Amino acid sequence: MSEIIRMENVVKMYEGGRRAINGVSLRIYKGESVLITGVPGSGKTTLVRLIAGMDRPSDGKIHVLGQAVHEMDADTAADFRNRHMGLLGRFPAFMDRLTVLENVMMPLVLRGVPAAQRGKTAREQLKTLGLLYAGYARPPQLSVLEAKLASIARALITQPEILLLDDMTAGLSEKDTDQITDMLHVLFQDREYTIIEFTGSAGGIIDADKTVILDRGKQKEEMG
Repeated sequence: MSEIIRMENVVKMYEGGRRAINGVSLRIYKGESVLITGVPGSGKTTLVRLIAGMDRPSDGKIHVLGQAVHEMDADTAADFRNRHMGLLGRFPAFMDRLTVLENVMMPLVLRGVPAAQRGKTAREQLKTLGLLYAGYARPPQLSVLEAKLASIARALITQPEILLLDDMTAGLSEKDTDQITDMLHVLFQDREYTIIEFTGSAGGIIDADKTVILDRGKQKEEMG
């Protein structure tokens, strides 16, 4: 299998010398599903941001698809992220002034895809997730479940190679979590994604090939 993500002795320090990430080294391969767990404050979200190029490490190296993400400036990292990654987080981070449909198609806008094509693709994504009826609603009008479904549509619209899931079922009822889990399993069957799920719970929503435990920024244990 080809290597998709390589992290070498990655450190992220914040003010006061606190190490949010402390010497993490990971190898993730094409098509793998990896579960990264840890209690709140263990460094999970910081690790998401580092892999996605939304933040830069204080030390160490991060290569994604052979590219040195740790050396990218903000604009280069944003373009790279848009082309190769889909992010599914605790909060969808929609733009409230735009409709749900406009939010879902935003990654294609950033790519310069023609309006007719991106509109058609966004509607198809929403239809697949049973959310086409909400396309012209505004994000504040959505339920928590609907917002999560819309965020999935947005994340998958570019058919990214890598999916980063950061506590994405937080705030959902058990019933809604089961619905999201079942839907993702179906969607993941249609395409070979490399998936990294970050969660504070004992088990994630993916069928993981290996599990990494974080403890106060340190890579405590890896189970394959």
